[in-house]
Amino acid sequence: MLLILSSNSFSQIDTNRICFSYNKAKSIALDLVKGDSAIAELKLANKLIWQLNEKSDAQDSLVTLYAAKEENYLGQIANYDQILIKQEGIITGLEGDVKTLTRKNDILKKGLKWLGGGFVASLLSVVTLVTIK
Repeated sequence: MLLILSSNSFSQIDTNRICFSYNKAKSIALDLVKGDSAIAELKLANKLIWQLNEKSDAQDSLVTLYAAKEENYLGQIANYDQILIKQEGIITGLEGDVKTLTRKNDILKKGLKWLGGGFVASLLSVVTLVTIK
């Protein structure tokens, strides 16, 4: 350890003087500049990565929103199909009821004709019997 501290090869005694050769100082300066530019590029790359992640998150939320909308639309279509099926069933049932009631109404009309004719005949026979007596 004492050997390292007492060595003048890499230490500076005079602050106005550089202990390195010109080529070594030049390579150190180039390394420092490259390091600074690498740090700047790293900061820029990190910023771009952050922006890309934000954009990706926004797109993911849009995809999730559109997926939920599609699911909602599919649910609405399924509900509409069920409504149509129920309406068709109700309409078919009502059409059957109309046919049945129309048939019964026709039978009732015929019965009333006969009944009306029978009532008139009965009334005539009662009036005839009353007048004969």
